[in-house]
Amino acid sequence: MMTFEDAPDETVTPSPAVDAPIDEVGTEPTEPVQESPTSAAARTLELAAITADRLVSDAQTEAESLVATAQAEADAIAEATRTEAEKAAAELTRNKQQQAAELEEERTTALAELADQKAALEAQIATLRQLQTDHRTQLRDHLREQLSLLDAAVPELPTAFAG
Repeated sequence: MMTFEDAPDETVTPSPAVDAPIDEVGTEPTEPVQESPTSAAARTLELAAITADRLVSDAQTEAESLVATAQAEADAIAEATRTEAEKAAAELTRNKQQQAAELEEERTTALAELADQKAALEAQIATLRQLQTDHRTQLRDHLREQLSLLDAAVPELPTAFAG
């Protein structure tokens, strides 16, 4: 950016055409002419205004460039953040689905193990009931046999005692 101190040292010369636009005014001195202090001050003000306008224009251009660059960087950061957030969301969704699948598999395995245990216990109960039935039958048969032996071993009592 150009400042007043950096402006080229120009000699004050009368302008060839006072009514000419600023762009058409020549910057090369034609022939040195004595200028009145008022016209020198006017020319200095004119040069100061031109320099100020140029500096303001340069500053505006630079500001617009900086704003455009900052906006581009902000957009890039926002896009990168959005992309990163989408990746994180996708990762979380995938992890959630994976965990749900693992939990479902564990649940299915646990239910299958419980069903197997239930079947084994029901088989043991059936075996124990059969053993109980067999044991009762054997005990009943043994008791009947013992009663038969007792009935056969004891002679009949005389009727006199019976009464």
